[in-house]
Order: sequence, then C-alpha cells, then structure tokens
Amino acid sequence: MNIQTPTPKISRSFKARDASQRAATVVDFVNHLSDVSNLRVAVVSDAISGRNGVGTFYQDLLAQIEPVVDEIALISPSRLPDHTLERFALPMPGDKTQRLAWPSRKEIQKRLDQVQPTLIVVPSLGPFTFFAVAYARKRQIPLVVVNHTDFDHILSIYWPKLIAKPLRMALDLVNRWLCKQAVAVGVMHDGAGEAAKRIGARNVRVMATPLSQSFLSKPIQPLEERATRAIFVGRLAKEKGIADLLTTARMSPNTHFTIVGDGPLREDVETAAESCENLTYRGWLPRSGVLEEVDSADVLILPSAYETFGTVALEALARERYVIASSGCGIAEWPALAKGIFVVPENGSLPKVLQDMQIMPAAERLQKARQSWDAVQDFNSQAVDEWLELFQDAARSYDR
Repeated sequence: MNIQTPTPKISRSFKARDASQRAATVVDFVNHLSDVSNLRVAVVSDAISGRNGVGTFYQDLLAQIEPVVDEIALISPSRLPDHTLERFALPMPGDKTQRLAWPSRKEIQKRLDQVQPTLIVVPSLGPFTFFAVAYARKRQIPLVVVNHTDFDHILSIYWPKLIAKPLRMALDLVNRWLCKQAVAVGVMHDGAGEAAKRIGARNVRVMATPLSQSFLSKPIQPLEERATRAIFVGRLAKEKGIADLLTTARMSPNTHFTIVGDGPLREDVETAAESCENLTYRGWLPRSGVLEEVDSADVLILPSAYETFGTVALEALARERYVIASSGCGIAEWPALAKGIFVVPENGSLPKVLQDMQIMPAAERLQKARQSWDAVQDFNSQAVDEWLELFQDAARSYDR
C-alpha cells in the first residue's frame, strides 16, 4: 500500500527567518518607490494560515515586505486553533478538512490596536473579514479587498442551479458591499478584474503572486531526462481535477505519481493508491515537505477546472520543474510564465498532454520550459514591487 501520512508539523513563523536575507531580496527593486517605511499594514483573513493557497500566499508576501515597512501583520486562524482568537469553528461545507472560524471580536480589536494600521487588507469572505471591515470603517482606515476565489465556479461545481442561483445572488450582494468599502481591489488575473468591475469595484488592479524565498534560494536538483516522475500538490477536491489526475495515473503505468494534500476526496485518493502501483499518497505536508517532494519530481500537474492563479505551479517553475496546467488556471494568463507551461486545452486530454510532453525530444522540452523558468525571479520581484505600490497608494487615499 503506497499511503504515507507523516505526523503534521507546524511551520516556523516567517518572523523567525533571517531578516537580513529577506531584506536583500527586496531592497534592489523597491528603490524606485518613494519611502514605504511608514506603512503599517494589517492583513485579516479567514483562510487558515499556511493551509491552502490563500493561507500561504500572505505568509510569502509578508515575509518579503516586512523588512521595508514599519509594520505588517497577518491576523487569521492558525492550523492548530488559537483559542484566544477563535471562539468556535465549523467545518467548511463540503470539506471537513477545513474550518470556518468565528473570532473573538475583542481579540481581533486588540491585535489590530497593537499594529496601529494605516491600511487593512482583507483577502476572504467570512467573520474575520467583517470584523476587520467594521474596525476600518469606525477608525477611517483605508481598506483593500483582494479577490482570490471565484465563487461562481465553486457554486456551479458543488450545487444544482436551483440552489446555486440564490447563493450566487447573495454572494454578489456581499461582494458589492465589500467592494464599496474598499479604496482598491486586487485580483489575480484579467478575467477576475473584469468581473470585479462589473459589481462596482473601483481602482481594480491585477496583482502578481509572490514566492516563498525557500523555493528560490535552495539549489536546483537535476531532472530525469524522461520526465517520468509526476506530482500533484493541492486540495483534494472536485474542482481540482482529482478524477482526471487519478485516471491519468491509471493510464500511465510508466510514470510514477505522487499526490500531496488533503480534502474531501482523500478517501478516493487513498483507495487509488492501494490499487495503483505507480501512485503514492503523501497526505498533507508543510511547505518544507512540499519543496522536497517537488524536487523529487520532474513534472507538476495542475488539472484544476479553475484556479485564480495556481501558486504551486509557480513554485514548481522556480524549482525548474516542468508544469502541466489546465487552461482554467490563471497562471496561463501571464504571458512570461505561460510560454513554458504545457497547457491542457479546454476539453483536452490530460493523459495525452503528459504523453506528448514525455515523447518530446529532451532538448526541445527543456528549451520550452526554460522560457518560464527564467521568468520566475523577475515575476517575484514584480509581485513584491506591485504589492508595495498598491499598499502605498491605498494608504495615501485617506487624508489621515
């Protein structure tokens, strides 16, 4: 049985990382900005820190911005519940591996008071978000809303039209209200930007995605010439294309597949790992474990029906791994990165794209992928630069 579920570890705080090393990664490309050292930013999120895409996104961003601003803090649920911050929590609908936490209003206020923010950022919908919005409104603090999730796609996958339609209308009303409170709205790609504008968002900006410095700084491990080691990292859910992934594993006996993650389809993955000799399930892993597994693979597969971006694909490119991604992944809309990605077209076949990539002459395959690999460092620099500029502009929008 190829099921390996290591004891979960708590990732160390980005505060504990070497500050001088982190500062060196950003100082070169923020010099053209005017002084940002007076910025005090609070990011308040309902996403569990370090658990999923949104949860890791702000860990990576804050780690790179922290050296050049006065203060930046993330207030969100932790992987292990912090009972001083969370009053209670409920399982997320359709995914018991995640939770929706109800925060202590007094504790959120206390933590925000400690930051004394000149700007508040909310990247989710939930109780943490609404307490943060109330705090910002009461104290006239500029608010930035960031849209990471396309709820229309999620609703269409999980709910019949009869239920999905009223839920979508309710979410639209909430989003409209939230966008009206914001001085700026960040999105992950152009399509999401157009959707935000349709519901009345102002000052909409398409933002690049930052990387964890660990994915950029660790020495690159060599690839196998035949590219027969594949990996998937992500939530085990219907919208992530797990069924297509498992089908591809069964149809590709000469390729070994590793799956990293947790979610409502975990049992399906475990069952497949029991019967499929070329499939190993590793369970959920911390970022350090993900990096090791990506380095042990040749190609990362991201078969999601929809991703606002797809950070794990960017991480794989940083490790100079081949990436196969569906056309529904937002990373495919960034030309500099998309050039070297092997894209599964809409209604296309994942097994065929994998097979075509593997039979491609090695030199040709490397030449294609190198276009994306070489763009990653600049993309990360662009991301930090753009986020600092957004925060600075937003903080200035109120005459404080």
